[in-house]
Amino acid sequence: MALPQLSTPAFETVIPSTKDRIKFRPFLVKEEKILYMALEGGEQRDIYNATMNIMESCILTPGVNYKDLTSYDLEFLFLQLRSKSVGEKIELNIRHMNEEYAEKCKAATQVSIDIDDVKVEYDDQHVDKIDLGNGIGIKLKDPNASIFTKIDQNANDFDQMLTMVYDCVDMVYDAEDVYTDFTMEELDAFLGQLTKDQFEKITGFFNTLPTMRHKVKFKCSECGEKEEVTLEGLQSFFT
Repeated sequence: MALPQLSTPAFETVIPSTKDRIKFRPFLVKEEKILYMALEGGEQRDIYNATMNIMESCILTPGVNYKDLTSYDLEFLFLQLRSKSVGEKIELNIRHMNEEYAEKCKAATQVSIDIDDVKVEYDDQHVDKIDLGNGIGIKLKDPNASIFTKIDQNANDFDQMLTMVYDCVDMVYDAEDVYTDFTMEELDAFLGQLTKDQFEKITGFFNTLPTMRHKVKFKCSECGEKEEVTLEGLQSFFT
């Protein structure tokens, strides 16, 4: 005789980048196992692949393309899933980040975080249209999570940035035209002509992306020193 089928409840939340309301179900034990295997491996590509696969299974609202979700959408939504699946509290073992304390104390202190307190933080300096001077500019869009499955972690910083920019560019423009159809090689040549200050304007876009961030204050259980650390990105919440 077949075993009975278990039902799972549905919940609602809001996608940070679009403010659209969606319905989702908690993830299952088999899905949680996939993520923790990726987290243990520590490879960013594997973590995002596992998270996107879980999103695809758990988002119930039709028409939501999980591959179009931004990185901070994906991280925020996963914590919402985790809250309804495992519990609203996350227990973390945190070590000293302050170099002076870390040199003399290697102990880890357990802290409890309420998932509802973890928010996506926005930077007022984050703008998508970047003026490069002489009527030339570039318009970028926030990277979707799938970009992190394409970046070669062994590549140099410039090649990683090139991949990121190519995936995020909406258009390049000058006083006479708008360019939306170009190759990676053409973009490479374009970026190669930029001055250091112009290129830093583009990297500034990525440095000010909305980020899931949470500050934690704790007193070390071993040495008694007090410290505040900032958790940033999905992996930080599963230490």
